[in-house]
Amino acid sequence: MKKLLLAISFLIVLNCGSTKTEKPVKIKTFETEELTVSYPSSWIKTGGIGYIYFIPKIIKKSTFENEVENVSVNKHFIPINSSDEIERVLKKYANTKTRNELSKSFQLIKLTSSSKFIYKIESLITYNFTSETYKREEYFLKKSGKLEYFTYQMRETLFEKYHDDAMLIINSIQEKN
Repeated sequence: MKKLLLAISFLIVLNCGSTKTEKPVKIKTFETEELTVSYPSSWIKTGGIGYIYFIPKIIKKSTFENEVENVSVNKHFIPINSSDEIERVLKKYANTKTRNELSKSFQLIKLTSSSKFIYKIESLITYNFTSETYKREEYFLKKSGKLEYFTYQMRETLFEKYHDDAMLIINSIQEKN
């Protein structure tokens, strides 16, 4: 019995010594008159007047990808008349192709009551000038007759790699009163 306990203890110590410890993520904060956003230091804030995007530093380049591979914390709104029509309005919105979208498929997901967001739309998109497929998540919350939303989009091959960081950014958005 002692030998068995000794062998188990040795294996536990051996396993503990071999695990990698991850470096803690350094967090930066960006503020405007309207909101505060936290983001990993491995990302950068970019955008012009009235537009705020966060992009992983490692993929930052002066190309089309800067427009579509980012977390957008811009205040986008969809007007609604009543809570009863939210799903219908979101399905219509999700079915509408925007500039340069060649094809688009989506899934509308109602989120749990523990989330600050009420719906999420997951989309797969191809654009008319690239062979890459992009994955997008849009998170919606209801505010005084409107649906406000924030977006994360990335090449499908990189989407999961940056997803946790993107969710940190989106969930950190705090409006100032």
